[in-house]
Amino acid sequence: MEKARIAYLTTGGADVIPLASAVRAIIEEKGEIVEVCLRTGEDLMEPSELEEFIRFAQECHLLIMHLMGGKKSFFHFDKLISSLEGKGVHIHAQGWGGETDMELVRLSTVNEDDYRKISRYINWGGTENFKNLLLYMANRFAGAEYEVKEPKRPPWEGIYHPDFDHLPTLDEYLEKKHVPGRLTVGLWFYQSFWQSKNTIFVDRLIEEIERQGANVIPVFLYAVKDVDLGTKGPQWVVENYFMKGGEPLIDVLISTLMFSLSMRVSRSLEGSEVMPRENEGLLKRLGVPVIKTILTYNTPEEWRDSLQGLNPMDVTMSVAMPEFDGMLITVPVAARKFSETDPLTGARIVRFEPIPERVSKVVRLSLNWARLRHTPNDEKRVAIIFHNYPPRNDQIGTAFGLDSPASVWNILHELKEAGYKLDRLPENGQELIEELIAGLTNDRRWASPEEMARRAVAKVSSEQYLKWFQELPEEVQSKMVQAWGEP
Repeated sequence: MEKARIAYLTTGGADVIPLASAVRAIIEEKGEIVEVCLRTGEDLMEPSELEEFIRFAQECHLLIMHLMGGKKSFFHFDKLISSLEGKGVHIHAQGWGGETDMELVRLSTVNEDDYRKISRYINWGGTENFKNLLLYMANRFAGAEYEVKEPKRPPWEGIYHPDFDHLPTLDEYLEKKHVPGRLTVGLWFYQSFWQSKNTIFVDRLIEEIERQGANVIPVFLYAVKDVDLGTKGPQWVVENYFMKGGEPLIDVLISTLMFSLSMRVSRSLEGSEVMPRENEGLLKRLGVPVIKTILTYNTPEEWRDSLQGLNPMDVTMSVAMPEFDGMLITVPVAARKFSETDPLTGARIVRFEPIPERVSKVVRLSLNWARLRHTPNDEKRVAIIFHNYPPRNDQIGTAFGLDSPASVWNILHELKEAGYKLDRLPENGQELIEELIAGLTNDRRWASPEEMARRAVAKVSSEQYLKWFQELPEEVQSKMVQAWGEP
C-alpha cells in the first residue's frame, strides 16, 4: 500500500505540535503509512522553503490549508494554488476555528462530506483528532482500510495544574490546592496552549505564584463563545471558576490573553469602528484588578537586544487592544522560541519560553495589587504624575487639545468622594498647576541649586543616594556617569 502524502500549511501555528505528535504516534503504532510536510506561513516566507513545499505538494494526495485571516494571511497563496493545476492534487482550505470562509470553501476540491469531517478534526484539534484525521485521509486518498474514530470535541475550558493528571472540578481543586488565609490569584490562558502542551510559561507562572505564598486558580479557555464549536467563552469561565455566589474567589487576575475581550473592530466603507462585544463590563463585574502580561512574538534574544522590547504586533495585540478592557498592562513574561525542527514533518516547533525575572516581577506586582484591594481607601497612597517634556514649567501636563490640570482636579474630586484622604482640594485646575509651579520643578533655567534645594519637599543624604546608585547595573551606572558626571 502506498503512503498517504499530505502537505499541510497553517498560519495560526497552534496545530503544529499536535499534528507533529500525531504523525510520530502513527509511525510508532503502524509504521510509515503517512508522509506529512508541515509548514507555517512564516516558514514559507523563505523562497527555498516555499519551493520545497510546492514540490512536495505537487506530488501529494491532499493539500490542507488552515488559514487564520483567510487567503490574505498567506502571501504566496495564488502561487501555491496555480502550481497545483493539472497535478490531480485534492485541496482542502478552511479558516480558523468556527469561521466559515466561503472563498476558501469554493477553492476546495474535496467533496462536501470530506470537507465537513476534515474541518471538524482540525477545528477540534489535539493529537488524537489529528491521528484520526491522518488515518481517515489514508483511507480516502491512499486506498487504506484503517479503523478511524469520529472527531472528538475537546475540553474548551478547564482548570489546569501540572500537579494533576486530569482536569479537576473547581471543588476538587480548591479542596486540594486552596490554603485558607492566603491571597488567591486567577490565571487564564488560551486552550490551544493546553491542547498543544505549550505550557512551560504557564507552569512557571503557577510555580512562582505558589512560591510567593499565594493560591492560584489556573484556567484555560477559548476566548470566544461559539455555539457550533461548543465553546462557552470568558463570561462563563469568570462565573464558574473565578466567582462563587456572585462574589469573586480571587483577589487578582493575571491575563495572558491577547486582543480585547470587550471590544471588536467592525470594518465598513467608512472605515473602522470599535463596537461593544458580549463581554462588555465582564471584568468590572468580577471586581478585581486584572494584570495583563505579554507573550512577545520576539525571540528571547530579540527581546533582550531590542531597546523597544516589543514589536508592533505585540503592541497592538497585547497593549493597545487590552487597554479597552481596563487591564493593567505590564511586561513580557515569555518570548517565542524556536526549540527544534521536527524530523518527521520538517516543521519548526515554536514554544513560548518563560523569562524568569519578568515572571517574578509580574507575580510580585499582582500580589501587591491583590493586597491593595483589601486596603481601605483612606489608607491608600496615590501618586499622580504630570507629563513634563521638554522639562519646562510651561510644558507641565501638556496634552494636545486637553486640559490636564482640570482632568486631574476631577480625579482628585472623585478620590475624595471615594474616601481617599486629601489634605485639601484646590479650587480648580488653575490653582493646582500654580501650586506645582511654586514648588520644585524640572525647569532649571531660573532657579539656582540652592533655590531648588529650598523648594524641595524632602531630600536624601549623599550616602543614601550612593547606596541607590550602586544597586543599579554597572552598565546603567556607566551611562549615568557619562551623561551627568560622577554622582
